[in-house]
Amino acid sequence: MKNIYFIPFCIFPLAAYADLPLSIEEILTDKGKLKLEASVGYVNSESRNTELAAPVYIQTGSASFIPVPTEIRESGRNSDMLIGTLGLRYGLTGNTDLYGNASYIWQEERGFDGEAAQSSKSRDSKLSDVSLGISHTFLKDDKNPALIGFIEGTAYEKSRGKASSGKSWLIGATTYKAIDPVVFSLTAAYRFNGSKTLSDGLKYQAGNYWLVNPNIAFAANDRISLTGGIQWLGKQPDRLDGQKESARNTSTYAQLGAGYGFSKATSLNASARFNISGQSSSELKLGVQHTF
Repeated sequence: MKNIYFIPFCIFPLAAYADLPLSIEEILTDKGKLKLEASVGYVNSESRNTELAAPVYIQTGSASFIPVPTEIRESGRNSDMLIGTLGLRYGLTGNTDLYGNASYIWQEERGFDGEAAQSSKSRDSKLSDVSLGISHTFLKDDKNPALIGFIEGTAYEKSRGKASSGKSWLIGATTYKAIDPVVFSLTAAYRFNGSKTLSDGLKYQAGNYWLVNPNIAFAANDRISLTGGIQWLGKQPDRLDGQKESARNTSTYAQLGAGYGFSKATSLNASARFNISGQSSSELKLGVQHTF
């Protein structure tokens, strides 16, 4: 069948298995082979809050008044992020891969406080995380859909100014069925985040989350493929000393992408992810993979 290239979709800092396969015919690395994966992503997110302010009070009774706002105050935050990711995969057997990824972030955040009529800006750059994982093909695409399981943990991650290791774990599976020239796939994953002690002695725990990502890939020809899908993310609130910092939230995204195979060893892919509902953000990503 024709080569069909899966486009990597992810929500930073998730290193989901959707980043792994590019060629449907060689979804895992051949035994003894090494794959280099590199990508650059751009993420933009925005949050706004509008409130009515400066009311005048209109008396409607001897001791009753109705407040009527005379101003609209708006505050919000907008941020840009560039994420560079470098990964290596090694074919341990014909069905099992060992892999590792490292991500570096540059971020600029801009804010405006309508009440104080002040704007702010901050910049930051850091090595975000280093993760190690293993994936295994339990079923190949034959009479039944293929099934690939994976698990990974963070060897290094930094959040709230505190570095840690072994505190976050991701487990999930990808299943797919190829009906030439179309491939239907589904990735589901769960991330568990353990608590860690910050420099001020407080206990911080990032919220756990579920990810579900159905996807369709279509081979336009033997080199070019097009993909589209939906991604759903459900996240538990972060906690500081056991107290919730936000409510549980869910988000839905639409995904589009295209892949180009220069050769059997090298491929290029580009993808875009747009917010449909929930927390507002969008992502553009360009990646390349080469097998040695």
